Amino acid sequence: MEIRPIDFCDEETYRSFLASFRNDDNPFVSPETTREVTDFKAFVENSRAQERKAAHPDYSTVTTYYAFVDGSIAARIACRWQLEKGNLSTVGGHIGYQTSPKFRRQGIMTKLLNFALEEYAKRGISPVLITAREDNTASRKTIEKAGGILEKVIDLENGHRLARYWIRLEK
Repeated sequence: MEIRPIDFCDEETYRSFLASFRNDDNPFVSPETTREVTDFKAFVENSRAQERKAAHPDYSTVTTYYAFVDGSIAARIACRWQLEKGNLSTVGGHIGYQTSPKFRRQGIMTKLLNFALEEYAKRGISPVLITAREDNTASRKTIEKAGGILEKVIDLENGHRLARYWIRLEK
């Protein structure tokens, strides 16, 4: 498995990754996961720019890493570096991730999450907040496997409940 940010040469595999979610009946896949990218070059340039400067004052800088398996994108993880931005400290957390349906239950997200946590440790960011819907058992198990300690479960405006986990990293 190779873990890295997206590059210009990844257009075909990225489009396949997005397409893998289109008929996914997983209730935890957010609409932005399947949003079509019309200008891939601009998408990659924007992704790189967001690592240095957020697009809006309420947004955090973010680095998105992709897990490549046998030439396909299996998963991605967004590392948001500034928890104080927007609603990240209450709802969004430091990290958001998605795994392509055909790569689920293979331990890929566990490896990708551990990679991301190493990146937070390198930056001296600890603890790390990760959230998951209370009923998303797979995501919660992944977080717990990485050392996540449940802080509390909160009610969201949309009627769902959100589990908030903290992971303390070694410096």
